[in-house]
Amino acid sequence: MGIRRWWVAVAFAGCGSDPSERGDDAWEPGTDDGVGESSGVGLDESDDGTEDESGDDDPTMPLDTGEDDSTTGAGYDCSPWSTVWIGAPCASDAECAYDGGICLREDEGFPCGTCSQACDMLCPDLEGAPETFCVDAADVGLASSGRCLSKCDVDLLGGNGCRDGYGCGTLERFNDPQTQAAVCVPEPLVPPPTDCASQLDALGASWEPTAHATESPEGYPDLECTIVEPVRLYEPVPGITLRYVGDDSPGDVLLGCQAALAVARSSQVAVEMGAVEWVHYGTYNCRTISGTSTLSEHAFANAIDIYGFELDNGSFWTVIDHWEDFVEMPATPGGSWLRDWADAIWDMGFWTILLTPEYNDAHDNHVHADLTPGGNYYYWE
Repeated sequence: MGIRRWWVAVAFAGCGSDPSERGDDAWEPGTDDGVGESSGVGLDESDDGTEDESGDDDPTMPLDTGEDDSTTGAGYDCSPWSTVWIGAPCASDAECAYDGGICLREDEGFPCGTCSQACDMLCPDLEGAPETFCVDAADVGLASSGRCLSKCDVDLLGGNGCRDGYGCGTLERFNDPQTQAAVCVPEPLVPPPTDCASQLDALGASWEPTAHATESPEGYPDLECTIVEPVRLYEPVPGITLRYVGDDSPGDVLLGCQAALAVARSSQVAVEMGAVEWVHYGTYNCRTISGTSTLSEHAFANAIDIYGFELDNGSFWTVIDHWEDFVEMPATPGGSWLRDWADAIWDMGFWTILLTPEYNDAHDNHVHADLTPGGNYYYWE
């Protein structure tokens, strides 16, 4: 299992091992020079520090080109990327063969070197490669100046979301300290994981730390939606994926670390019951509870709305179609499976609130699970 680390604010963090070895396909973004209009490079004016829940990242970018041209420096895999870009290995500036390319060298503390470029606040992105982020080089042991680093990306890079020798660090943007992002930094700068991160690792979850800017719900400027230890959860435990209802393929979800741990533990139960996919209605949503001025637990990324599960035998049990309302003992296979799973995760204490379709009409198509502090409420019992 790869190394994953977690830290808060302008400290450093590492990302999650990926038991399914994501990112093993070749990265071929369509051009060989990695720059220019045809390859989608340009200042990312939309990079405002917020996270996109669309799950539309292109999972086609590994480090391994399939050729036996790798070298190992100080025990690290220095295999070149198939197209050189910010974050790729390098030994000199000349090897970062794109406009403005510079190399942060191994003798400066960067294993196998890493391609970068100067920046004032924003960095260019290349389609198919990890997104980039402008940091203060002083935060990674160099003289203060803007330097572009690659963001951590489990989907594209696999493993811990970074190259060999690197982990995820949540750093401030250069000249914009209110904006943060998880970027790949040398592992020696990564402190020990928190207890929550260690428990995610122990379960085999595929995840990476992220940053999330505080925001307010529309019409409630005095309320703040904040996330404690925000993470991107990809595969909660080996054997089960997450998919937003209506999407065709699995994706990641934004959660606080404790909620990610609750999802992982609940997923482990589902896997033991034969589930291979968890379909949901969403996690983070900066909003109030309907009809009130109180923030929902979704506003803290401490909740998930559960739509249904696909099983290894091809069955697909959904709350809207198979949950049996107001019965002591469900009679159908789907109703029994869903109730058994909900009862199990409640009995094990993974969540503090579970609201089933019996709660009100708004929950007719999902089961809501959250971590309300001090909560102890399962709307079935």
